[in-house]
Parts: sequence; C-alpha cells; structure tokens
Amino acid sequence: MSAKQKIWRFGIAIAAALTLAGGSAMAAQGIHLPGNKIPQFVDPLPVLDLNPRSTTGIATLLDTGAEITLNMVEFQANMMPSTFVPAAGTYTGTWTFGYRVATPYPASAAETPVGPVIVATRDLPTQIRYVNNLTDNNIAWRDWTDQSLHSAFHQIYGVMMPTPGNATHYPGPIPAVPHLHGGEVPAVIDGGPEAYFLSDLGDFTGVLTSQGPAYYTKAGAAANEAIYRYPNSQEAAPLWFHDHLLGGTRINATFAGLAGAYPVIDPNLNLPTGLDPVGLGGRLLVPLVIQDRMFDTNGQLFFPNVGVNPEHPYWVPEFVGDTIIVNGKVWPFMNVDQQRYRFYLINGSNSRPYEMFLHDPVSGVKGPRMWVIATDGGYLDSPVLIDPNATGAQTRAGVQKALVMMPGERYEIIVDFADPVWKALLPKKATFPLNLILRNTAATTDGQPTASLDGRIMQFRVSANAPADTSYDPASGIPIRSGAQTIKRLVNTATGTLAAGVTLNKTREITLNEIGGPGGPIEALVNNSKWNGLRLDGSSIPGSTLVLGNYLTELPNEGETELWEIVNLTADAHPIHLHGVQFQIMNRQALDTGAFSAAYNALFQGGVFIPGFGPPLGYAPSAASDMKYGGNPNVDPYLLGAAAPPLSFETGWKDTAIMPSGQVTRIVVRFAPQSKAINNPVPFFDYDPSAAGGYYVWHCHITDHEDNEMMRPYQFQPAAGAIRSYVDF
Repeated sequence: MSAKQKIWRFGIAIAAALTLAGGSAMAAQGIHLPGNKIPQFVDPLPVLDLNPRSTTGIATLLDTGAEITLNMVEFQANMMPSTFVPAAGTYTGTWTFGYRVATPYPASAAETPVGPVIVATRDLPTQIRYVNNLTDNNIAWRDWTDQSLHSAFHQIYGVMMPTPGNATHYPGPIPAVPHLHGGEVPAVIDGGPEAYFLSDLGDFTGVLTSQGPAYYTKAGAAANEAIYRYPNSQEAAPLWFHDHLLGGTRINATFAGLAGAYPVIDPNLNLPTGLDPVGLGGRLLVPLVIQDRMFDTNGQLFFPNVGVNPEHPYWVPEFVGDTIIVNGKVWPFMNVDQQRYRFYLINGSNSRPYEMFLHDPVSGVKGPRMWVIATDGGYLDSPVLIDPNATGAQTRAGVQKALVMMPGERYEIIVDFADPVWKALLPKKATFPLNLILRNTAATTDGQPTASLDGRIMQFRVSANAPADTSYDPASGIPIRSGAQTIKRLVNTATGTLAAGVTLNKTREITLNEIGGPGGPIEALVNNSKWNGLRLDGSSIPGSTLVLGNYLTELPNEGETELWEIVNLTADAHPIHLHGVQFQIMNRQALDTGAFSAAYNALFQGGVFIPGFGPPLGYAPSAASDMKYGGNPNVDPYLLGAAAPPLSFETGWKDTAIMPSGQVTRIVVRFAPQSKAINNPVPFFDYDPSAAGGYYVWHCHITDHEDNEMMRPYQFQPAAGAIRSYVDF
C-alpha cells in the first residue's frame, strides 16, 4: 500500500470514528460502505427520455428557441441497486444535487441525478434561466466544504482568505455557477468560478453579497438566478455543463451531481448516410456519464473529508471512489442487440482516469472493437479504431488497445455488437446471449484498480437478436467529414508538427507544479502561480495585469495562434482544460525532470524554489527562455528522445488534454472560431470575448486540484475593428 493510500484509508477511518463518536466534523455523514459490499449489474442503465420532465430516464430537451428554466435543487435519485438494503429504515433514494426542469419536484425519487441533456442546434441561440434553489437539508454538503482553500465561501462574507488550518465549515447559503464546458461563448456567460450566485438567503446572516465579483446575467433575472444566452456558433460537438464554483467544484459538480450534457448538432453537416446528424437515434444513441463515488451504509453519498495536511483540514488531494456509477446508477447493465450503438462518453469523475475496453469474462476474449468518431470539439474526419486485440504491427501503426479518458474529456464512439472481427475470436461453443464487461485498467493514486471492483464500469447483455443494421459502419472506410467540412488543421497529426501554412504568433512555456507537505500535497499550481496572481507577500507577479480583482499573465490576442508548451513537473498526469476555445494537440516529449528542476529552482531568489512565487523569470520573452512567454528557463536542452504525435483518438479538436508526468505536452491554440479557415485574415468571434471585462480560466480538470489553486484566469484581448453579429447575451 502506497503512502498516499495509507493516508487516505487512515482519513476514512478517522472520519468514521468521528461519526460514531458524534463529532461535529462529519456529523451529517454516515459510516462508509465499502464498494465491494454493493451488488453489481442489478439495474438497467438510465437512457435518454424525450420527456424533459422525466424521472424514469435522462430528461432530454430539444431546444426550440424558447427560454429553458433549469432549477438547481436537492432531490433523491435511485443511485443504489434496487436490491440494496440500508442499515436503517427503507432506502428511498440517495440525496443529491442536480438540474431539474420540473417544478414542483416529484415527491418520489428520480431514476438518475444526471441531466438534463439539452440538444442545441448550431447558429440557433439557446437561452437558459438557471435558478439556484439548492438546500442541504439532507445532503452532507456542508461537511465537505473547506474554508482553508481560496474560495467563494470567503468572498460571500467578505472575510480574509484563505486561512490555513481553518477548521470551520462554510455556514451560509449555497453558491453555484453553471459552466458550459467546451463552449465558444462570451467570457461573461462562460460560468467562471467567481460568477456564482446564492440560493435563497433565508435566515442566513452576515452575507456581504449574493453574487460573485464576476457575476453576469441577461436582464430579467432574480437575485438567485442568471440568464445566459449561448450563441451555439461552433461546430457540432459533445459539450456538457457543470457547476464551476470557486473552491467548490469538486463537491458541487463532480461529486454532488450538478452536471448535464449539451450536444450541439448541425443539420447542415454532410454526415455519411446512417450517421444521424441530429444525434438522437433513440435507444441506439446512449450517453455514458462515467463517475466514481463512495456511499454510506444507508446509501447516501460519503465524501472523505479528512485532509492529509493540517493546512487543509478537509481537502483531499485526489478523491478516488470505490464504486463506479454510470448515468447516476451504480454498476448498471444495458441490454443490446447484435448491431451498432453510438455512445456519448463523459468522464465526470473528480480525479479518476479510465482506460476502457470491452471484455467477455467467460471466454476471456476482449472486444468488440470501438470506433471513435468525435472528440471534445466535434467530429473527426474519419473514424479511429480502438482494438483491444491489436497486433504488434497495428500498435506500431498507432492503433490503441483502450480508450483513455481523464476528467473533463468527452468522446463519441460506435460499438458494433455484431463485430465480425471480434466474433471470429470467440470460442466455437460460444452462444448468445452473452455478457460483456466494460473494463477499466487505469491506475489512480490508490494504484491499479481491482478487477472485480473499480476495474469494472458496467455490463452489456448482448442478445441473440441480430437485426438488419443500416446505420453508419465505421469499419467501411467512409469518412465522416469531407471536402470543405473537414477539420481546419493547426497541426500535422501524423508527424506531430505544425500544419502547413500555420504561423505562430507566440510560444508560451508554462509549468505544472505540486507543493508538498508532511502528509502529501498541499496544493497544485499552474506556472507556480496562485489563482489571483498574488505572491505570499501580497505583491503581484511582475508583468501581470489587473482584471476584476485578479492579476492575469495570459492575455492572448483574438485571432492569433499560440503554441503552449506545458511542462509537467508533478508526479501525476493532469487533464488541462482551456475555457473559451478548442485547440489541437501537437505532440508530447519526455524531459529530464531532475535536471530541468535544478536549473529552474536555481533561478528563484536565493537559488531555492519558492512556492506560489510565479515563474522565476520575467513573464515576457528573454534569452533565458529562448524568447518564449511564461517566465521559465528554456526546456529544450532537457528534452529526451523524439516528440510523439497525439494518440490516434486525440487527433480532433480538444478543450481538455492529458498532460503526462515528466513530459512536455504541446498544444496549438488559435483564439478564434474553430470553423474559420486557417488563412482567414479576420478569424474573429461573432461576439466580444471580453465584453464587460469578462475573463475565462484555464486549469486542471481534476476538480480537487482546481479547487485548490490549480487554475488561473485569462482574458482574450479583442481585435480592433472586429465586426460582431452576436451582442444579445
């Protein structure tokens, strides 16, 4: 057992002891129920229901242009297996947060907390009124808050923040702010961490403000509301939306449940015959929102909240649950026929990665194969094969054996449960129906997953029925996008270099840093900089610009193309997410971390690394940085081996990318709409990206990290003379 794992398990034991002793630290939480005590594959997977008020499936709304009201509420959902027997009383559902269309809310439990799915159409704006009606009458949310973190909890009461070791939980009304993840939208409606608004003040006293310093709304909203009008001008893509509260994303969104899906569809996209452009193929299109959780013995959410260092009493560096849920249901199953199905995958976990493939536990045969058809930002030009039985020649040619996802990433895939290549591998005596397991082999801070526990995601029950299948066959070789509708390439994905004709305006070299303590990490940082751009002595990072109370260092110009070289000096992989734009991964390259760190550390005052100081050099280009922005020594002399191009399934538009430990990950970012031609002289957004002083953020999407400083605001500088057609937001 690793040191991190021992600390983690010790924390759970202490939490349970405090509960048994009636201690106030976790009074609202019960006793942890180990995941291996929860039955698997008992209940069916919740699927799409075109009833927007559905409580038996995932409520799905086809946007018609009328305003949509989404209520953020506390309610019950049947997350546990139907055979579950609680330690006390009768199980009537797990209390959770979520977005609901219906009001008043049904008294009985919903089948899933996930949703809704809002289907938007390209170039037709979607207006949503978000209403914060959150309470914590039954969920243990307040016990999960940590006021030693830089958070909205301090701003609400106007107190100094943060205070290391602060062991009091947040006492006020619940703040929330919805973020459209992957959206090309004006910054003021991006749903940034400081744009929060509170639930009803009720009897709460001492509240300084009911809205955050970056709060924005279209006219007509109440104090506990925000109205956002999304332009939907981007390419068709599998977006999602979730809460993004400063210091509280890990508990509001990826744990408590404030998350939904937002596919943008484009009826004018010339997709191949049989690939539904609307993206609603009934039972043949299935979202898979994959998350991990812990539960108590009564089936309620259990969140370990004993920190590993005294500086943060309740913050856990990386939450890893021992129970896998899909679409809000613990280890579900899905009945499928022998035909093709299309899945919309979202990794909605706090920190857990997934390395996925299908497997027959009886015969031991892996498969069927998967075909990736879309990444975060839209469709690929051609399907990409994932074959768990790939030969050596195939793997050398770039075929991956599993689909790897970190938190925040999305993919669309097609699985053919009549795959002839897979069937040929089955034993001759194999018959249908048969059961397949969606396996997970990705390691976490707890080590490798247990094959019978978190090594399983869900079950597919493949019937003997093999209907005629006229849907798009990704194995046919027919491209998805062709002609003028192909991806505008910033990189040559085969060589891992810039695409022909692409000119860089800037190169930024930025570090990922972890600050250690006696028991484990104290915080993680991007470019060794705090969220607000201030050093411990209160001074700002040299070269930074004050925007709405924070000092910003990344101020890209609208229309320009930049290369970001992100140097990961930590022991973990991080999924880095940029708001406001999609980008393309160019390559990854190993580096001599020890040698680079020695040179890097020596540049700080006194020759010793100073946490939270910002970069050791001036942020502007210099000879020491090889004329790169970022304030760091040039990494090039410390690189090892050749740069590797992106993985085959990463070759489309991305807004979240995996940055492995000990490597430089290079992404090419054009601060302009993804659909504009590369040589377009004015590839500007239809809206002013920084209207009303709005800013975006970029951060690690391990939500435990982003809640503790691994996030920075940045602002796009609008192009002079740009003509804007979208001003009503």
